Amino acid sequence: MTEDQYHIEMEDISIYPLQRSADYSFWEEVNFEDLQTSVLGKLSEEKLRTFFGVVRNGSAFKLDNYFYRINAE
Repeated sequence: MTEDQYHIEMEDISIYPLQRSADYSFWEEVNFEDLQTSVLGKLSEEKLRTFFGVVRNGSAFKLDNYFYRINAE
């Protein structure tokens, strides 16, 4: 679980199977811990909160060269 600067918990997506895609045609599995280390750890708190909320609600979110989503299949 990730907390903001006020120690309020943000959406928790770590329990879901995540995927990423560069073009929406091929989706590959991505590990949350790897994503946290390589991408999410570099985001501002506001962008991180938005990412968690969008992905948790079933949409894809673009960060750098990839779209990220929860695998709903």
